[in-house]
Amino acid sequence: MPPERQPRTQRIVRVRTGCWSCRRRKKKCDETRPICAGCRRNDLQCEWPLNACERRVSSPAHGALGPFSTDRQTSYAGSIEDLNGMQLPVSPMSARHSSASSSAGLSTIVEEQLAQAQVQAQAQAQVQTQVSAPTPVPVPEEVIDSRENTSGENENATPTSLAVGHVLPRTMSMLPGYDPESYGLLSHYLSNTADVMANGTTPINPFLVQIVPLAFSSDLLLQLVIAQSAAHRAFRRRDDSDAVASSHYTKAIQLFRHGVSDFIEGKESNPLMLLVGALLMCFTETAKGDMTGTVFDHLSAAHTLLVKLLEQSDTAVPRELKNFVIEYYVYTATVSMISIDARLSGQLFLNFDLEQRAREILRTQYVGNLCGCWLELLLLIPCIFDLGRQWMMEDAPSTLPTADDLAMFASIQAQVLRWSPYSFVDPEVYLAGLVFQQAMLIYLYTSVGGYTYAPDGMYRGLVQTAVTETLSYLDKISPQARINSGLCWPIAVVGSCLEQPEQRESMRARLTAMVSHFGLGNMQRTQLLLEAMWELRPADAGPWNICRTMQAKQIWISFA
Repeated sequence: MPPERQPRTQRIVRVRTGCWSCRRRKKKCDETRPICAGCRRNDLQCEWPLNACERRVSSPAHGALGPFSTDRQTSYAGSIEDLNGMQLPVSPMSARHSSASSSAGLSTIVEEQLAQAQVQAQAQAQVQTQVSAPTPVPVPEEVIDSRENTSGENENATPTSLAVGHVLPRTMSMLPGYDPESYGLLSHYLSNTADVMANGTTPINPFLVQIVPLAFSSDLLLQLVIAQSAAHRAFRRRDDSDAVASSHYTKAIQLFRHGVSDFIEGKESNPLMLLVGALLMCFTETAKGDMTGTVFDHLSAAHTLLVKLLEQSDTAVPRELKNFVIEYYVYTATVSMISIDARLSGQLFLNFDLEQRAREILRTQYVGNLCGCWLELLLLIPCIFDLGRQWMMEDAPSTLPTADDLAMFASIQAQVLRWSPYSFVDPEVYLAGLVFQQAMLIYLYTSVGGYTYAPDGMYRGLVQTAVTETLSYLDKISPQARINSGLCWPIAVVGSCLEQPEQRESMRARLTAMVSHFGLGNMQRTQLLLEAMWELRPADAGPWNICRTMQAKQIWISFA
């Protein structure tokens, strides 16, 4: 029998008069205002709660300053009832199935909180000395409990499951060290960046529903989200020397390296945050228009981390989050493969195990905001890449493919032709699927034969037919439609084969409109790449010469 516990002789009293930072850190506060000694020593934001009297007489304007005002029906720092994620109420605006907003209410809620937090932070910056300022504080647990017990107010709110793993998101008032500029960038991410990153195929935007809760639980991901937003905003302003974007990007890289070091040293066993961080860095390069091939370094890191993540039990990471991460990686890896010179490298970012994981998702007729409904087609890109590489690596390529080449060619062609978009998707998503299908055929038709070109070649007629079909589908999709955010890869493939001036002008006008509307750097880099390819002879054009043009012009971009 274990020894009986001795009764506690002295009641432990928790100090409730210290600042919020000391309470959160469970440190004794000397209660020196406006900045206590602990916060001054650790360079933290010193925040003080309202006393009962101040809370009763505070004006509505004071309550509106807080990111979690007392009249809001829910708290973002709600409790997690199980490992499947956190339940947040949906904004009434999210009931509409609209392609313009796919955040399922999260964007409206958090964006309002960030805007309010930005106002509060700016007010604090103007007032150097405050004796007892009504600083916004998180909603007390007793208030939350009382709201939960109040019937009728939240009955119509539809809960949306947000996967956050094993950590609890923090409120904005619990994020010391972030200046008003950071709050502004977070607001820009919620209202703009996250919206253009997703292609709008579903009403739920995973860049909000999945990424934002994770970011509020990880300093690394939060910094990466801010860096991505800063890069996107800087490109929109056409400011390549934006000091804010450069500063946040540098800080994000430093945090990521530190996280990798901790993971290697065994200080961190869960690769989820690092994996999502590596993928966010890939899309940060997409936002700013990577010109140096940095995205491939991020992909290499993401590949290793994803393999580690998939080794864990499915109960460790919620299924919805895991599916999104797999889609995120597969999409980025496959469309970036065309930038690799098949003659010099056989590097494939998609191994057999990852491909099988993606095919498991396909059995559920998965439709995502990155792969749309054409995930099955993207899984064929490594096969076509390997077919073209084998042909190009032969010492003396014959004028005709070998029997093995023809067998592989026929198998892939049959799979592409047999594929069709799901009938239940939106018309724009359906058309985008057909665009990808024709681009896949062009990529396949030009693989066997390598870099040779014959004006009357056996596949030239098929290529031109596919080009004409693709342009007809693109004409039915507005350049401002959100689905365009995922069409850079097929546009580059088809655009590299355009020969007629009117076709090139049509593609040029489309890309110009897309860049103006979305403000994504990879769209502008795609236009620069095609402009360079249109100056080449037809024999030096085509999708298999994209990598060579990139090397010649030093434009190493990702089409993600």
